[in-house]
Amino acid sequence: MNFRFSILISLFLPLLCWSQSGFESILLAVESDSKKIFERYLDPMMKGAIYSSNGGWYNTAKVHKKLGVDLSLRINTSFVPSADRSFTISDLEYISTDAESLPTIAGESRQEDLMITIPADGIYPEISTIIKSPKGIKSKLPLGAIPAPVLQLGVGIPFDTEVVIRYSPEYHRNGVDMSLKGLGIKHNLLQYFGPIDKIPLNVSAFASFSNMDIDYDVQSFSSLNGSGQVAQFSLNNYNLLLLASVDLLVVDFYTSFGYSGGNSSFKLLGNYDLEYNSSSGIPISKLLKDPIDMDFNVSGYKTTIGARFKFLVFSAFADFTFQRYNTLSAGISVNFR
Repeated sequence: MNFRFSILISLFLPLLCWSQSGFESILLAVESDSKKIFERYLDPMMKGAIYSSNGGWYNTAKVHKKLGVDLSLRINTSFVPSADRSFTISDLEYISTDAESLPTIAGESRQEDLMITIPADGIYPEISTIIKSPKGIKSKLPLGAIPAPVLQLGVGIPFDTEVVIRYSPEYHRNGVDMSLKGLGIKHNLLQYFGPIDKIPLNVSAFASFSNMDIDYDVQSFSSLNGSGQVAQFSLNNYNLLLLASVDLLVVDFYTSFGYSGGNSSFKLLGNYDLEYNSSSGIPISKLLKDPIDMDFNVSGYKTTIGARFKFLVFSAFADFTFQRYNTLSAGISVNFR
């Protein structure tokens, strides 16, 4: 499995699991209810992907010398708060169930019977049907968290500055189209304070931006007839941070504080043929076009603490970030300064 595909599997795993569970049957509900369920069910994955993919940009505040290189692979895992593992359904207008709540995609593997009612509208009579609620996939996620593998290259440039690049060539295979790119800048601040720049302490300013887009063909497994059925996932995030590290002979200790955030979107596009059986036994068909278009946003302050252990040109590191979805990161790197 190549690295691009591993990124896809890790970040898009919840949607892949959802896609094989017939979750699109929620579209049979009244539009206002189906959109609420889609948004609340996917919320932890969409936000968790922002947090996890926005970490791992650095493992020291020290800036590479000109043309120095650092190639690193890191795995970030963002932990979903317990409050985001289920969602309320008390405000659903035309769905009834015995359950008080339903699991989100990061919740327990539990299903409930949902009684759906479509009110009469002058053209169609009142329709009722029963579907299963979507399961949570907490047991299938590593540590029950939202993962994101990160491969990146850091290169030293003039003016005591380092450029960090995240990039994956576009991926087109098995009904999946994916692209990933990101850019970070780290700049040494202690260079402006004379002799203090010679001590093991390093302080830098850091800024980054990254983007990921994934299109996934759902037509082949959809339980609903139709055409052009595609799921689109897009993610953007940013960091504005102050980094500090104590860089010793065999170990570095680093920390950061600053502001970060991002947004993600999920669209379910295409034509969906909805089939109902009326009380008279006569089948009723409705066409739904481009039914889902949702946006998710996160932002706030975060603090990271970590350590890096150095073995000649190789390093191993781990850190923990305190934020809305706390994030644990670990990885390895090869350094040529």
